Amino acid sequence: MSNPFVSRGRLMPVTAVLVAALAGTAHAAALDQSAADAGAAASLQSACGSDDSRALADAPQALCRNGAPSAVSGNGPWSWSCSDGRHEAHCSANAAARYTFRTLDYPGASWTKFWGVNDFGELAGEYRVDGSPIHAMTYSRGRFASLDPDGLFGDRGSASGGPNDLGALCGFYTDESQRQHGFTLLWGHFETVDFPGHLHSNCDDVNVFGAIAGVYWDADGIQHGVLRNYGHDTPIDFPGSLGTYPLGIDNSGGIVGMWYADPRSTHGFHRDARGRFSSIDVPIAGPGGTITIGINDAEQVVGYYMDASNLYHGFLETHGQFQYLDAPGAVQTFPTHINSFGVIVGYYIDAAHQNHGFIATPR
Repeated sequence: MSNPFVSRGRLMPVTAVLVAALAGTAHAAALDQSAADAGAAASLQSACGSDDSRALADAPQALCRNGAPSAVSGNGPWSWSCSDGRHEAHCSANAAARYTFRTLDYPGASWTKFWGVNDFGELAGEYRVDGSPIHAMTYSRGRFASLDPDGLFGDRGSASGGPNDLGALCGFYTDESQRQHGFTLLWGHFETVDFPGHLHSNCDDVNVFGAIAGVYWDADGIQHGVLRNYGHDTPIDFPGSLGTYPLGIDNSGGIVGMWYADPRSTHGFHRDARGRFSSIDVPIAGPGGTITIGINDAEQVVGYYMDASNLYHGFLETHGQFQYLDAPGAVQTFPTHINSFGVIVGYYIDAAHQNHGFIATPR
C-alpha cells in the first residue's frame, strides 16, 4: 500500500572540475585543453532532449538539447545520438503502454496518492492538506471520503490500500506514540493488524479471501514481510535479502513487492501461492532498481523503476513483457495497483514537485 523507499533520500552523483591556471607554460595549455574536453563531455552527458528515457506513444521529437541529432532508429523502443562533432551522447525512449490518463486530486489537497482500485472502480489512498500529516481516503461513484473510524486516525498519519472486490480496505495508522499499525476495514468493522513482537506494522493489501500481505520493521528500519492467512502468519523474506516488503496480493495468493540486499538498489519480486520466489527487474532500470507493487488475477504486474538520472517511471509487466508508463506532464510516475480490467491507479509528481493521483484506462 505504501513504500517508504520512495521518500527516502538517494545519493546523487556530483562531479567537480578543478582547473589550475598555469598561464604561459605548455603544461597550462595542456590543462586548458583537457578542461575543455571534460567540459564538452559533461555537456554532452546532458545533451539528450526531453524525450530521452521516457515512455512515448509516438516516435520521439525532442531529441537533443545540445549537438546535432542522428536519425532515430527503431519502432519503439527508439534510439538516437546527439553529437557536437567530437563527442557523442546516446539517447533512447521506450514505447508507452496504450493508456488514457486522468488526474484525480482530493479537493483542496496539496498531495494525492492512490494505492488501490477494485473491479468496480472504487479507489483508496491518501491525501494531505497544507503540510499536515497524510490521511487515508476513498473514492467511489465520483466522490471522495476521508477515513477516520471512531476518530482513531486523527491527524497523526494514515493511508489506505484496496478496496478489494468485497470492499475491504487495508492500510496503516499512526498512534500517539508514533508507532505504526496496520488495519483492515470491511462493512464498518475495523480491526488493527499488528505483527506481535515488532515495533511497526503495516497492512499493504488484502484479497477477497482475507489473506493479508503485510510488513513489519523495528528500530533498525529493515522491513520483513508477512502473509497472514486465517490467523496464521508466514514469513515472507526473499532468499538472500536484507529486507523484503510485500506490497500486493492477488486472489490466488500470489504476492509482489520489493527486496534488497543493499537499500540503495531495490528489486521487484513475485511469490506464487506455493511459496516460490522470482525476482523482477526492469531491463532499462538504472542502479536504483525496480519496485513491483500491484498485481491482478491475470498476473499483470505494475510498479516503477529508477532511471540513470534517479527519476522514477512506471511499468506494466505481463508474463515477462514490459511496457512503460509516464503520465502526461509528469516528471516521475508511480503506478501502484491494477484491477482485472487493466485499469491502473497511482500518482505522479509534476515539475512543481506536487503529487497528483491518477487513473489510467486501457485504450
